[in-house]
Amino acid sequence: MQKLKKISFIISLLGIFILLFISNIENFDLTNIDEINDKMLNKRIKIEGKISKIRNINENFQIISVSEDDKKIDVLTNKQLNVKEGDFIQVIGRVTEYNKTLQIQSDKIILLNFTK
Repeated sequence: MQKLKKISFIISLLGIFILLFISNIENFDLTNIDEINDKMLNKRIKIEGKISKIRNINENFQIISVSEDDKKIDVLTNKQLNVKEGDFIQVIGRVTEYNKTLQIQSDKIILLNFTK
């Protein structure tokens, strides 16, 4: 009986690690900012755009406005990033809503080294 418990525990841990690994390598198609709508709430998406404004709320929270063509969306991050207005970034995160405005809670932000 003790041996069966150990085997079950090891298999459970292995399954959890496999799920974590798969969730980190998940590939997302690029979404245009103007395509984001309220039907995408809580869905993970990937966007690219130019930083048009950075608001530092405190040392652990930033709101970054990202624009693509004439559309923009706010991206929330829980860490201070070494970016500036005019930089191009790629964001992977969840679509959320605050005060009837859509925004993205970032999971990952990558600074892109090209200009559009």
